[in-house]
Amino acid sequence: MAFVRNLGGIAAFALTLLAACGDNLKPPAEDAAPPPIDATPSVCGNAMVEGSEECDDGDQVADAICSADCHFTCGNGVVDDGFGEVCDTGIASGTGACPATCDDGMACTADVLAGSGCQAQCMNSPITVPAAGDGCCPTGANATTDSDCPAVCGNMVLEPGEACDTAIVAGTGACPTALTCNDLMTCTTDTLTGAGTCAAACGHTPITTPMNGDLCCPPGATPANDTDCVLGCGNGVVDPGETCDSAILAGPGRCPTTCSDGMTCTRDVLTNAGTCTATCTFPAITTMTAGDGCCLPGGNNNTDSDCAPRCLNGVVEMGEQCDDGNMNNTDACSNTCTLTTVVPTAFRMNDLDLRDPHVFIDAFGCRDMTDSGLLTFAGVNPLLQTSIQTDGTDAGSDLDLSIATVFRPLNQVGGAMTPVEVHFPTCTSPIGTTTCSRTPASAMMISTTATNLATGACLTPIAGTTGTPAYTPVISTPMGPCYSTGSVTVTISLAGIPIMLRNARIAATYVGNPATTTTNGLLMGFISEADANTTILPSTLPLVGGQPLSLLLPGGDPPGPMRNCSTRDDRDTFMGTSGWWFYLNFTAPRVTWVDN
Repeated sequence: MAFVRNLGGIAAFALTLLAACGDNLKPPAEDAAPPPIDATPSVCGNAMVEGSEECDDGDQVADAICSADCHFTCGNGVVDDGFGEVCDTGIASGTGACPATCDDGMACTADVLAGSGCQAQCMNSPITVPAAGDGCCPTGANATTDSDCPAVCGNMVLEPGEACDTAIVAGTGACPTALTCNDLMTCTTDTLTGAGTCAAACGHTPITTPMNGDLCCPPGATPANDTDCVLGCGNGVVDPGETCDSAILAGPGRCPTTCSDGMTCTRDVLTNAGTCTATCTFPAITTMTAGDGCCLPGGNNNTDSDCAPRCLNGVVEMGEQCDDGNMNNTDACSNTCTLTTVVPTAFRMNDLDLRDPHVFIDAFGCRDMTDSGLLTFAGVNPLLQTSIQTDGTDAGSDLDLSIATVFRPLNQVGGAMTPVEVHFPTCTSPIGTTTCSRTPASAMMISTTATNLATGACLTPIAGTTGTPAYTPVISTPMGPCYSTGSVTVTISLAGIPIMLRNARIAATYVGNPATTTTNGLLMGFISEADANTTILPSTLPLVGGQPLSLLLPGGDPPGPMRNCSTRDDRDTFMGTSGWWFYLNFTAPRVTWVDN
């Protein structure tokens, strides 16, 4: 402020000069003598720097900038502690000089230059938090928490560079002793190196030379050159009548514990396991069995899932619309097994209900939220119906959720197989007059094959995979005339929750011929516990948003402090993997379909 006030005085003086200068007249006094020197004495405190003053802030009060006699304090060569100075920039070196750097040469202090000018001072704070690369090993740190710390033998911590630590009494990191180095194998020599140090280690050298009385019969030795050798299984020698010996741990003569010849179409059989006549045999596979990895000659994807679909083999397989087995690319079935002219028939699900497992949420007690809701959560099945039957959660004019099966062509003959596609199409509202299409054309489509059955059940729940006691309503079973699809992987949205079902199949009963609707529909598929643990519920869902899907399923125990609140455990297994089989019932009337 003093500097501004001084500028004001200078400006006033300049205006006075301008008022006289430039009038083209020269007063006689200017010719007569030089301009008079202002004899007015300087006045400290008038906010004008005059005479010998260095500063004038207009208050004649000594502060950290201007003293009471209008002279600067900082830079005057004196540390004026009354003005808050801790040093003075006028002192070149030694006591009172202002620091430029603050390195105290100590690795475990943080050196900081605080303040500036005559308030500059060094702050050298002790480092207490381990940090790699700062050169400091603070108190309480070690080489595992701070790379600046050297490994210290005997500090009860197993650190980099140490084989063990002498202060660890037992367990991981404990140093071996002559007693603990005994591997209890008669045909090894046990040694301890580095005893009493953090480099202690055990060695177990195989005995290869026959020697009487050492209790070892090494490979190749016999009772003739080593009295420790005796005839029989486990003596380290493949005796007559043996195919191997259980005492031989590696190389020729070792008894097999598993068998594999690397061939997909042979069975790997271990006979006489655990004996000295254990052998491997590899008989050829002659029967088609899904899941054994073998596709026998004459097999196809419909009769054996181990066979990949193969166009032009005369069998309509998964992903093919047709297969006439010929190379004529101009007939109804092209050489890529797609129909050249076909009228699609589509059935869209207008009702979808989760039947097993049910969904449980811990909210004012453990509650089944499958068919009924709580507060703002309407329940899984009510939410499903709302999204399938109405347009209400977006700005568009289409139904919110659509799942459709499209037959190319529809063939209801018992025993017949026909190409079918599973779509998540765009369907116009209202539901009663909807038209569905694959929009955009790049939208997901899953190709498979539908197999018809004139009588009997087309698809039933797998034994032992439904909850006990059974949930109500019970799972509906599609009966003939009906169809069932091959196994596919499909992701469906249940009340906004994306659920990826593996080995999924769809089946339903035809009503009418040609069918106008399908009923008793069953959609089933498996989700592994690992997938359920990594499927995170949308944050928009009340009560459970942001949690893993497995938290909602009976028996679910995702990583973390919480698990499903139900006392039920509905977990199943599929090919050795833990998870849940999902069963959903649906109805699907025929709708207008437009190919894009």
